Amino acid sequence: MRQILQLKINTRSILTKMVLSFMAIILLFVSFNLISLTLFRKSIHGEIITYNDANLSHTTSGFEQYFALLDNVIVGMYLNDHLNDLQKSKPYYMAAGNIIDDLEQITVNPRIYLNNLFMYDVKHHYILDKYRGSSLDVMFTEHYVNGTYTPAFWEKELSTAGSASKLYPAAVFKSPPPTYQDSQPGVVIPYLFRSQLYPDFKFLAFIDADQLYRNYHQSINNTFYILSPQGDTIYTSDPAFHEALPELKPGRNWVKQNGYYFFYQKGTTSELTYVNIIPDSSVSSKIVKLTVTLIVLLVVTSIVSLVLSVIFSRRFNNPVRKIVESIRSLNENKELVRGAANDFELIHANIGHMIKVNQEAQRSLESRKNHLRHYSLMNVLKRIRIEYEDSDPAAEQDYRPFRFILFQMNFKQRFWDEMPEEEERTIAFIREYMIQAIGREMEGAQTFQIETNQILSVIYMNDEDDNRLSAVLSDIKTVLETDNAYSFCTIAVSSSYPHSSQMTSAYAEVLKLVKLRPFDDTTYVSQAGETNEKPMLTTSILEQELNVSLQEGNDLLALQSLRRMLAKMKKRNIPAIKFHRFAEETTDKVMRVLHSMQIDTDELSCMLPSIEKQHTIEELDCYLEKLVSEAGRLVRLKKEERDPIISFTVSYTESHYGEELSLDLIAGKLNISGGYLSTYFKEKMGTNFVDFVNEVRVKKAKDLLLLSEMKIQEIATSVGYTTLSSFNRSFKKISGVTPTEFRRNAAVGER
Repeated sequence: MRQILQLKINTRSILTKMVLSFMAIILLFVSFNLISLTLFRKSIHGEIITYNDANLSHTTSGFEQYFALLDNVIVGMYLNDHLNDLQKSKPYYMAAGNIIDDLEQITVNPRIYLNNLFMYDVKHHYILDKYRGSSLDVMFTEHYVNGTYTPAFWEKELSTAGSASKLYPAAVFKSPPPTYQDSQPGVVIPYLFRSQLYPDFKFLAFIDADQLYRNYHQSINNTFYILSPQGDTIYTSDPAFHEALPELKPGRNWVKQNGYYFFYQKGTTSELTYVNIIPDSSVSSKIVKLTVTLIVLLVVTSIVSLVLSVIFSRRFNNPVRKIVESIRSLNENKELVRGAANDFELIHANIGHMIKVNQEAQRSLESRKNHLRHYSLMNVLKRIRIEYEDSDPAAEQDYRPFRFILFQMNFKQRFWDEMPEEEERTIAFIREYMIQAIGREMEGAQTFQIETNQILSVIYMNDEDDNRLSAVLSDIKTVLETDNAYSFCTIAVSSSYPHSSQMTSAYAEVLKLVKLRPFDDTTYVSQAGETNEKPMLTTSILEQELNVSLQEGNDLLALQSLRRMLAKMKKRNIPAIKFHRFAEETTDKVMRVLHSMQIDTDELSCMLPSIEKQHTIEELDCYLEKLVSEAGRLVRLKKEERDPIISFTVSYTESHYGEELSLDLIAGKLNISGGYLSTYFKEKMGTNFVDFVNEVRVKKAKDLLLLSEMKIQEIATSVGYTTLSSFNRSFKKISGVTPTEFRRNAAVGER
């Protein structure tokens, strides 16, 4: 009974439990590996087959891409102007020299793998290569000699009509004696290219077979064949291999015969068949070798694991035992005596609790320190003096060189439509992500939300940290761009500042950089020094055209003027803030025109969206179109409400502005007195008759100044002014500039 009790007590010790646990893990590990090895042996053969098949697929793809590239290069020669010169130019040798230069440029390209490229002129029975030009007979009897590919052979092949290209079996050409250093081509694959569109010229390429094989072939064995569509051998990398090729049936990828695996695949474009030949012994040896290796590793690993489990258990037991004894002495429950309590329960109940309390205290302390740092930075930015002393080394980071990074989020219309109440929550998520992303890479960085849609990061860094910061910003930009359908961000990066006393300057710099972002809806990184502020274009001419067009109710003409201005601003890369300012000023001008005509603008104000939510030229164009179209409609409705007296007066004035006009003249035509007409016109139109006449005449004068070459004196007379001085005085009063200045400003604006 005592032995059983002693065994029970011993099994409760940490040492015994750790040894037993290690052994259980080792047993599971061995069992798992044995089962895996058994299953692995069954599947390794298929994996090797798949691996070799994948190698052949890569090889086939490479060769097919090469032949497609070669076809494109030769087609480019057909489109070469020098080829046309060969037909038209009387000095044949000059055009031929240009063709030889073109052929040489192609063959020196390392990606083409050509030893030589020939161009055969059917009409003149003349052939050119990268070195020379000669007759067909001389070329293939003196420079490129092969018993199979004789001049008669090439005469027949090159004279055959048709557009089908042809690949010939590889051969070795000799050049006795060699004229050039690389004139001995070695093993080449002749490739004949013909075109029905250019029957007078044919190209013959000598492909460097061995170099092509080295660059595109992938396999664990070096025996490789290229077969023609008819099954003839075009090229073999191992001439010593004499095993007959088996029947390569379509629909399969490999076949085994006489102790060899024949992996084959047919090209989709060239219809050539590519064959890799792998000995069966190579596949089997790999399986056996891998199996033996895994078994040996398993045995060694198991033995080492058993030894290490005992060693680690003994080394771990002594300090843990002391910890357990300390916990027992501090435990308030005096009923727990030695051996009666589970050691792991004591550790879990006491040390786990202490660690948890310590972590919570640390998190609370760190959170408070972060809040103090954030408030301190915000006070520095806003120039608030506070008494705050902190001896923590983190506070000393303020005296290192730093940069400011300001993230300003903008949300698109789709966000407001689908998630109208989620702006604050979304900004909070983005802020937490940036805290993690920046804090993980940039030690000591502080990131906090400074405005509703602005997040500010203070990065303490040296010059060598610039590349790391660029990588972090690139990652953040990539993440933010995933939600490009809903939002975009402006990332402004300040210059490097040496001391915390310049934080206000750094903050002012990033605010300015944010304002200089382009007018689009993509995430944009604005670096200090990369963006130059562009001056705003003058809008005096635009304002004049807009006033005149709106007063007439011609919204189409007004919209054309605005779109011309938008096009000029876009061409000059005006920043987004100036597009918004332009939209605000245009809106204000339209409202003032409507107010001057005593038109209620409440309905127009309610239907217009916020200008700040227009982020692209297209959106701003839609906004202006809606604004001007509705304003034009309101003006036309107002005009339709006018009574006959006002309508006649306005119509008569606009038709006879070049003549002498007076109240009495028009009143006589209406059978009313001049005094009554003056009072009535002022009440209805908001201006007196004389001013109205001058406005009509100045408007007509502006059209003539812009659209004609008439002299200013002639224009003044034609619109009804008897003297040039009265015309100048009225024009400047209404337009703010003289006629000469108006015409000069219009010319500058057009440029």
